[in-house]
Amino acid sequence: MRHFTGSGLGRVVIVELTRGDLIIESVEAALAEEGIKNAIVATAVGSVMNLEYHRPLTLAEVAEDEYLSVKEPFELGNIAGTVIDGVAHFHFSAASPNGIHIGHLEKGTTALYLAELTLVEIKGIDLERRLTPENVRKLFPKK
Repeated sequence: MRHFTGSGLGRVVIVELTRGDLIIESVEAALAEEGIKNAIVATAVGSVMNLEYHRPLTLAEVAEDEYLSVKEPFELGNIAGTVIDGVAHFHFSAASPNGIHIGHLEKGTTALYLAELTLVEIKGIDLERRLTPENVRKLFPKK
């Protein structure tokens, strides 16, 4: 186990997306415009028309993922995660008329009617994600 400590929370940014807006790309752009490199997702609500995500496929020592792309109307149940060094790492749950999907949200996921994400800045953290030999992007202090 490892842990990292920051100095507190800062500004709050609410990102409102409309039909066709890309979720991850829009959040990263809004935070970059505000000069925020690190944040947490406080809340997320909305609907999605194109869901891009991955999930683990095996229990192997090295991560093996399945990538999925689903075009259906989805209601978001939740988005949780962080933005570290300007890069979003979000997990989600969403329901469509055909079932429930849960996983690691990928770029290309598109808002259907509306999506609202509230993000809170994390202060005093200087981290980045690096790919490990286990094929997992983990947190490390920036060099």
